[in-house]
Amino acid sequence: MKWSQFFNTSIGKKLLVGATGLFLCSFVIVHLAGNLALLKEDEGEAFNVYAAFMSHNGLIQFIAWGLKVVILIHAILAFQLTFRNRAARPVKYAINPGNQTSSWFSRQMAIMGSILLIFLIIHLKDFWYWMHYGDVRPVTYKGEEYNNLYLVVQEAFKQLWMVILYVIGMIGLSFHLIHGFKSAFQTFGLNHVKYNGLINFVGVWLFGILIPIGFAIIPVVIYFKSI
Repeated sequence: MKWSQFFNTSIGKKLLVGATGLFLCSFVIVHLAGNLALLKEDEGEAFNVYAAFMSHNGLIQFIAWGLKVVILIHAILAFQLTFRNRAARPVKYAINPGNQTSSWFSRQMAIMGSILLIFLIIHLKDFWYWMHYGDVRPVTYKGEEYNNLYLVVQEAFKQLWMVILYVIGMIGLSFHLIHGFKSAFQTFGLNHVKYNGLINFVGVWLFGILIPIGFAIIPVVIYFKSI
């Protein structure tokens, strides 16, 4: 079987979803580390310097565009698998097997994934677009001029609806990661009784709880500081 044919099968698609998902897990750690600079009491210097480095480094920009392609591939394949599974079972069970066949998180993956995708589109429009194409006020640190993206973020999170949107998006991310991290290891056959506990701990506490809370804290803190 050719590779193109293999990756058109359910198994092939699941492997691609798992691989792209694990790559995105590594990205959220880096992204959170940079965004936490927004909470530093330095009038935005750390965040603006970080944002300038990220937007002008050629290698990072190459990775960033690759990341967008990975997100798109991950979303398309995940939806294809969802619809393929539903098409394979057009008639619902007379009795819903529920927890006997799958976890609650796995049964909500399509919904949570959709919430997360909508959030990402809004996020890219509100911040990524402004960073590259918007009319951003400059600010000077130590004789060097930077786009004041810190101010853009501050103004955005003064709006309660925007803060609520981001918290909802992070709830979607939490549920998505709790199931997705563990599922990726299962897809690659890397789950084992000896280290399943570690996989579950990292998937739930690090990716499913700590990282989404870290992202959600940023808009909440900025909002309450502004009122």
